[in-house]
Amino acid sequence: MNDTVLSRRLSYFVAVAHELHVGRAAEALGMTQPALTQQLRVLEAEIGVALVRRVGRGIALTEAGSALLPEARAALEQEAHAIAIARRVGRGEARSLNIGYVSTVMLEPALSELLFRFRTEVPDVVLHLEEAVVADQLRGLQKQLLDLAIVREPAGLLPSGIGSRPFQNGRLLAAVPSELAIRFGKAIGPADLAGFPFVVLRDPDGLGLGHSVWSLCEKAGFTPRISMQVTDVIGAMGLVASGLGVSLVPASLRRVNIHEVELLEVTGQGAETGLAILYSAAGTSAALRQFLQLASTVRKNVMDSVPV
Repeated sequence: MNDTVLSRRLSYFVAVAHELHVGRAAEALGMTQPALTQQLRVLEAEIGVALVRRVGRGIALTEAGSALLPEARAALEQEAHAIAIARRVGRGEARSLNIGYVSTVMLEPALSELLFRFRTEVPDVVLHLEEAVVADQLRGLQKQLLDLAIVREPAGLLPSGIGSRPFQNGRLLAAVPSELAIRFGKAIGPADLAGFPFVVLRDPDGLGLGHSVWSLCEKAGFTPRISMQVTDVIGAMGLVASGLGVSLVPASLRRVNIHEVELLEVTGQGAETGLAILYSAAGTSAALRQFLQLASTVRKNVMDSVPV
């Protein structure tokens, strides 16, 4: 039996079950009573059970009909929902956004504000969030598995077809073992870290926090001696606590308390880290455009609120 034909006959059955009267149901459907009766009989024959029975001048559902009714309604609603989604996607109005992010970005208040406002202002778009390292996010964008990626700057030289927008600026802090922090007080210069092994993120060349650390050290006149590479900053701080090196982390990590680790201000210029939003340049959905537009608004509000 053709699925379209079955769907139509189920809709006839639901109408009859609602009215409990074939004549009124036929009138509501805009068809004749004999034609509707014939469709019900065909449906009962195909299923193999009676669905309705006569009661006085009306009808009642059989036990099988009562069992079928909620399932028929659900099937029709699901069909209508699927068609609506296909039509909206066809018009460039996707109902979901797949967003990748690196581990530390969820500690940033500006991003929390962006996600909250997007869910509030565009409630019909579902956000799917997935933590991933930068390299995996780039592959996800290229394969169109992700619509957006939120990474640490610098964005660097990106693969063809991937665009980038700056979102938030911030400072880097030096994560050092507590016993070492006693020697420097509350601030430290990049050159003061030259003699220590570094724990850094495993980011692609020219991208992310890993590149920021490398660049800052080179500007201070030394090449960092890498002792460990990790995939998340919390892991890096854990290794610092174990005495395996020092690290440079976003200032948002002040919200995380790691025993035996102190976060020190880094003096001088260049000790900065920001967020960038990467996206597929081929993305055309209204949801993607709305997200990027709102991100620009939130970024402007954050920058305007920073004292000059």
